[in-house]
Amino acid sequence: MNYLNRRIQVKEFLHLTDADAFITNHRPSFMYLSGFTGSTGVLVITKNQDYLIVDGRYSLRARNEADQKIEIIDCLDKSSLFQKSMEILKNLNLKNIGIEKNNMKVSEFLLLSESFTIKPFNYLVENIRSQKEEPEIYKIKKALEISEIVLGEAQEKLYNGVGKLSELELANFIKNRIIELGATGIAFEPIVAFGKNTAYPHYSPSNSVLQEGDFVIIDMGAVFDYYHSDITRSFCIGQNQDFKKLYSIVLEAQQKAIESVETGMNPVDIYNIAVSVFEKYNLADKFTHGLGHGVGLEIHELPSLSKGGFGILKNNNIITIEPGIYIPDLGGIRIEDMIMVKDSESIVLTKFPK
Repeated sequence: MNYLNRRIQVKEFLHLTDADAFITNHRPSFMYLSGFTGSTGVLVITKNQDYLIVDGRYSLRARNEADQKIEIIDCLDKSSLFQKSMEILKNLNLKNIGIEKNNMKVSEFLLLSESFTIKPFNYLVENIRSQKEEPEIYKIKKALEISEIVLGEAQEKLYNGVGKLSELELANFIKNRIIELGATGIAFEPIVAFGKNTAYPHYSPSNSVLQEGDFVIIDMGAVFDYYHSDITRSFCIGQNQDFKKLYSIVLEAQQKAIESVETGMNPVDIYNIAVSVFEKYNLADKFTHGLGHGVGLEIHELPSLSKGGFGILKNNNIITIEPGIYIPDLGGIRIEDMIMVKDSESIVLTKFPK
């Protein structure tokens, strides 16, 4: 990973905005820009020198992990990290300080604003992070590969679990197997829903037991070396004509959306393509969430494929496409794949059958 090149992009933005420095204590941001993976720290980027401020727990780790061009500054405890960062900025006689306004606490903002002129940046680091480098792509693919193996095993349990298997049992199996197969952790608590519970887009597994003819949604992901994956599949155990009809509609919406993905596309336009499919079947009101999101160091990153999306798709964005429809007292269906944006095409990274 070329951490210096990443920080140079931030420095270039400082020049454009007349900011003297940039400060962040958002873990994905300082990890991405420095290589330091500890849970707590503050990264200060100036036009000439960069500083990573850590407490005693991470003194050695920061020196082993962080880019050697960054100066490591030690603090006695984590409560003084931000104060130490401000001391550095004052000693350098810097006045205009850039922050990520979406990733800073109000208390920290107020503290900074007492001594500096604040220049709030909108998703500065996350925009840079959205274009994945080859090592990042490899890690995301590994996380996805683990998820797909576990999803296949979970599917087998479904077909042998009618009348016996509960949502919680399957969710716990998924979590344990993800770790057993070498993942760093789970990307998020798995969503496992049976029957009418599938009508809840974001559902927490319960003791509900699988029954013949149930709709099933499994939404899950793994983390491999800090990078996430995300996959959703819908199943039906036994025969259910409603499921077949609705599944084909959701699949059509997903395929149309995936076909439209290319560099330069507006994320909102891709969202609207999926909506137009549901409108054709008078089901647009049953599609109640965004179409997808970026994935990387966080499970939800830019770009956002939703009504509120902005910007354009860029080369090496890795996104999800996950349309769904949810009908109370019947059930829901969602299908989610991970897609890599490549020039004038979309590369579907997910291999699991649909």
